Amino acid sequence: MTGIEQLGGIALIAVICGLLFIEELGVPIPFAPGDVVLLIGGIAVAAGRVDPVWFVSLTFLVIVAGAMLGRELTALLGWERLMKLARPLRAEKALERVAELLRRGGWRTVFTARLIPGLRVHTTQMAGVTGVARSSYFAGLVPSAVVYVLGFVGLGAAFGRPVIALVEAGTHQVVLGVVAVVLLVVLALVLRAWLRRTLASLESGGWTGPFRMRLDALDLAVLPICIGINITGHAIAVGLKLPFFLDSAGTILAGIVAGPWAGGTLGVLSNLLSSNTFDPIAASYAIVSFAVGFGAGLSRYLRWQRRAGGWILLWAVVTAISALLSTPINFLVSGGQSGVPFGDAVYASMTSHLPRVLAAFLGELAVDLPDKLIAVLIALWIAQALARQPAVSGGVDLDLREAFTYAFHSPRWKRRMLAGVLCLAFAWLVIPGLLLLGYLLDLSRSVRDGHGAMPAWDRRWRKIKDGFAIAVLFVIWSIPGIVVSLVGGILTDPDVAPAVGPAWSRLGDVLSGAGNVWQFLVLVIQMPVWAQYARGGFGAALSLRAISRRLRFNPSLTVVVAGLTVILLFVGVVGLVGLAVGILVSLVYTSLVWAHIAGTYARFTDPMTWGGEATGTLAGST
Repeated sequence: MTGIEQLGGIALIAVICGLLFIEELGVPIPFAPGDVVLLIGGIAVAAGRVDPVWFVSLTFLVIVAGAMLGRELTALLGWERLMKLARPLRAEKALERVAELLRRGGWRTVFTARLIPGLRVHTTQMAGVTGVARSSYFAGLVPSAVVYVLGFVGLGAAFGRPVIALVEAGTHQVVLGVVAVVLLVVLALVLRAWLRRTLASLESGGWTGPFRMRLDALDLAVLPICIGINITGHAIAVGLKLPFFLDSAGTILAGIVAGPWAGGTLGVLSNLLSSNTFDPIAASYAIVSFAVGFGAGLSRYLRWQRRAGGWILLWAVVTAISALLSTPINFLVSGGQSGVPFGDAVYASMTSHLPRVLAAFLGELAVDLPDKLIAVLIALWIAQALARQPAVSGGVDLDLREAFTYAFHSPRWKRRMLAGVLCLAFAWLVIPGLLLLGYLLDLSRSVRDGHGAMPAWDRRWRKIKDGFAIAVLFVIWSIPGIVVSLVGGILTDPDVAPAVGPAWSRLGDVLSGAGNVWQFLVLVIQMPVWAQYARGGFGAALSLRAISRRLRFNPSLTVVVAGLTVILLFVGVVGLVGLAVGILVSLVYTSLVWAHIAGTYARFTDPMTWGGEATGTLAGST
């Protein structure tokens, strides 16, 4: 029997309740925090050693009793004595802010603070010394205790059996995992000062924040070429079965030349294009490409490419990002293999000596080290050549911060967002979905005209009409790709291919790839089509000449906003907490962000702005 299986009965409940009571009084127990002991109780419930009703009831009562008693004890200490203790530690200002929040927020603040890791017990202490009313404290304490107990016990119970199986399968792997976590914590503490210096260097290098992006006129040609570099390199690697990926040189170059967001979004689009042509699983690694491009973009402000050894730092960063993020995806896609024979051989040779996760990481690292070295050298070589070109003027200056926050500053934003959630929830009835599409178009028009707030849900029939027109437009634009892919699928069907011959079968492969590329192009021109309809209606949105003009205004801007479309869709589908309601809310929110970006794109690319430099923010203001 393992130690976990032996947990159970009244003894376990008594020990856990005792530890929780002592912690709620304010006595720190670093070796047995409340979160951990509740997880242990949940594991014991999963093992059938503890009655869940008795365990949950008793731990809830102990937490409430201990917290109320802890409040009374700290109230005896008093505010002045607490400040005397805090001044040598320079913590008095932080305590004053917490105290002010508790006084103003009432039971809601107590409820929220007790659910934040690291603040649960301190909330009790501050409630006592600041004189928060017992009724307010109790009103926030009880629901927070319910969520706290049920959450951690449920988590332990849900994953209890896998944890027990893991311990039975090999205790040494658990020990290695614990050691790895400890090493990561130590590494984070050691690197904390370095990270602070890095942020200061970013600011001094011209970085204005993670949501700011400027696309200069030079990027008009560079970013589309970067996609070509990625696709060509990866196609060569796949076709010749090279021991590399060769799919990130363009992503790194885009980050160095145009900044983090341009590098990240271009990496996402490159993966989608590869997935739709010759590498079906490339889309699964889009998040890796985004992180590599974003990391390379940060190096632009650190000016690593101008240092003698800066390329080594860049190589190390993008290699670490790629290996760390690719490893879990490898398990989801191919059982831990990287897809490159050399890396898979490293993984297979180490699985008998190391945990599978570590072996898979080393197998991925064995491929990423030379692959990212090649990518960094190519990217820096091209970037240095571009740096010798004469300076150019013009460009687009984007600040994404407002697009992500404007909704919360709009009047009646809760009601308007709730209306969007209801429309999405009942989109299967068609009319609500069309109404939501029309509302998003109305929002884009409002942002294009310089108004940065969510519009009202008025003129509903007009919105439904607009939503229907937009839906039909994107169906029309998608039809060629669907038809070509359908013909290609028929020619490559195993039952049809022998009858038509190998030549027609190869043609079917070409048509299938062409259809997928067309669907990718529809994604790229999504915002130009949207902007054309917002300006001139249905006919304008089908005008190849007008859409081409918008694309020529700043192709890099179109590429970046297309990548942002994919990223926002991914964030929306993931949802807030992975629940149905969370997904609905997050999809509506990301749709509002997308509509705001689309409105700014329309403002930048409308013909009246083509006479000079297009600068501004995604807020619709300068």
